[in-house]
Amino acid sequence: MAGAARVLVTRPEPGASHTARRLEELGFSPVVLPLSETVPLATTVPPGGYDAVAVTSVNALRHADPALLASLVHLRAFAVGEKTAAAAKAAGFADVTAAGGDGEALAATLSSALRPGAHVLYLAGKVRRPDFETRAAAGGLVLTVCETYDTAFIDYKDLRARLGDKPIDAALIYSVFAAKALIELAEVSDLLTETRFFCLSSRIFESLPEQWKQRASISQRADEQALFDLLAAL
Repeated sequence: MAGAARVLVTRPEPGASHTARRLEELGFSPVVLPLSETVPLATTVPPGGYDAVAVTSVNALRHADPALLASLVHLRAFAVGEKTAAAAKAAGFADVTAAGGDGEALAATLSSALRPGAHVLYLAGKVRRPDFETRAAAGGLVLTVCETYDTAFIDYKDLRARLGDKPIDAALIYSVFAAKALIELAEVSDLLTETRFFCLSSRIFESLPEQWKQRASISQRADEQALFDLLAAL
């Protein structure tokens, strides 16, 4: 491919800028266009005695009220993966367990570590998949959900200026939410007609139009490095 491949980064900030720096280091030309943003929600912890805290997203901790977190750090924390576990430790939790990287693994970890009927406070986003809650309930846990953030589309008025006038060679897609936004973007831009789409999960892949699936790949793991591994094919 002549010149540096242009790679569209669709994840929210602050992660988008971090990804762009990594792409530049690898010789790619990043095009930063977050298709969603996370916004904090005013929330309070429902009353009750909790045995543990569960977290499936770094954003749930990033957007939580510091006073809320301070009231919970004495509890055991269970995180969906290593990155979320690191964020929990940075937030002040001393006893943190990392699960295998998805909601089902987190539910299994909790069920094996806690007694049946244990009361778990789940710090979550308003937009989320039901997998963790379904599996946790099936495992005999009692969940109370505390939504600390929401996800919103970003409506760009300067889209052409942000994308430039050269085709996008590849797009990194981190969520179904972003995939839907990208589909809408394609209706007003002709820069995605030959784009290769790299999806973080099979669920994201399935949300793409049929004509895009022919140019789409699924990462082997649900982490960004796996997406970067796919880029090696460009």
